[in-house]
Amino acid sequence: MNTNPESNSVSSYTYLREFPELIPLVRKLIEEKPLDDIDRFNLNDLANAVGWSIEDISEELRNIWRDPLDRVDRYKNMFEKYYENAINLIKKDPQQVAEKLWGAVAALIKLHASLKRVFIAAWDHGKLYNYVTNSIERVHRDLFYNLLTSGEVLHRYFYEEDLDKETFNIFWSKTLQLLDEAKQIVYKLYARTFSRE
Repeated sequence: MNTNPESNSVSSYTYLREFPELIPLVRKLIEEKPLDDIDRFNLNDLANAVGWSIEDISEELRNIWRDPLDRVDRYKNMFEKYYENAINLIKKDPQQVAEKLWGAVAALIKLHASLKRVFIAAWDHGKLYNYVTNSIERVHRDLFYNLLTSGEVLHRYFYEEDLDKETFNIFWSKTLQLLDEAKQIVYKLYARTFSRE
């Protein structure tokens, strides 16, 4: 567990070095300056990668330097919002359901990471898998790998509409079941983390 708040800034800086095109965007978001076309493109691209709204990804970038533990409630609320939106849209818009469920998956993993004071760039799917490998307890890793894999199928469906109705329903049900199982693990960690204070 990363218990040094100073290293969170280093971790955030490392991600910005990996994605240098974000530095001007982050600066403008923090300083509340107008965004140009490139900034809006990058912001939209990140939102699409994570399955979050422009507002949520903007808020994430504005707070990239904060200790992840300070963001726990934000990620918990985001998870619950995207999860609920997915449930409510299931009969209306399968494409949106797929993206909302992917947003819930990303938010739940960010919640787990923030409870361990680890910053991960949710827009980089490889980082999500690497986090699972290096920070999720071995007994739960397969669950989280399967959740990511199943969620990514739905995320792809949002863009490609490449699944027939039956296949979509199989992945929807599977992802929902995995998400419910993972949620129990993360919420137990949440309860343990805040019962110590």
